[in-house]
Amino acid sequence: MLSFLATTTTANTTGNNDVNDKMATSTVQFLTFPFRRWRKHYTINPPNDTYHVIYLGNVLTIIAKGEECLEKPLSLIWHTYCNRKRAELPMKLTVTRSGLKAETKQQGITEYWSHRITYCLASSNLPRVFCWVYKHEGKKMKPELRCHAALCKKPSDPYRIAQTLEHYLRAALQEYRREKLYRQNTRINALTIGQPFTGPKRKLLLQTGSLNFRPPGGRSKSAPRLFAIDEENEYPEEQQVFDLVWEILFINAFLLTYLDFVTF
Repeated sequence: MLSFLATTTTANTTGNNDVNDKMATSTVQFLTFPFRRWRKHYTINPPNDTYHVIYLGNVLTIIAKGEECLEKPLSLIWHTYCNRKRAELPMKLTVTRSGLKAETKQQGITEYWSHRITYCLASSNLPRVFCWVYKHEGKKMKPELRCHAALCKKPSDPYRIAQTLEHYLRAALQEYRREKLYRQNTRINALTIGQPFTGPKRKLLLQTGSLNFRPPGGRSKSAPRLFAIDEENEYPEEQQVFDLVWEILFINAFLLTYLDFVTF
């Protein structure tokens, strides 16, 4: 009997302690709820997608957009690849927010900027082939359209590349237009007020749409190239004045000698 009472008393004590602990925990949670921090993860800049492909080559084309611009060039590229007599050219193709970036061991890194990519497509006739049309600068700065093609490892890779690239191209164009309109409105407001055209530094630093749509000036083909400058010997100012005086005296002496010879 005594053991039963002792067991019952212990069980009641344990139950009361559990209830008190739960009440204390709930009270603490209620009081700290406004100050509680919820951890969330956001991916601001996801990494660029990189694909290991085989570069098939490029061919001139006339039409810039549409599936018609890829029928004959793509068939010619594929026919040449099937009858190839040289080794394949592996390439690492990266889809960036400014276009495409291709890297090979032979040619290094080649960038295809978004404002020059006129069309891209994952061919339905050739499931593993991704192709794009790019406006190059030919001889004498003459623009020429070329169709490029690459062979992917998986049949789903061309569709992913085309979908991601189209999304990035559309976003870069919209951002470029938005920033251009903002700069135009700011310039008009500055002229109306009569103040110089200046904008917030934060706005200027965050303007990335134009950089994604067009290459910066230092990386474009029209940028001035660096070359060696031959430095001339710099003399002090006194030495230059001294040399000038001697030249004047020499000229005067020559003129006097010439006049004496003529009069004689």
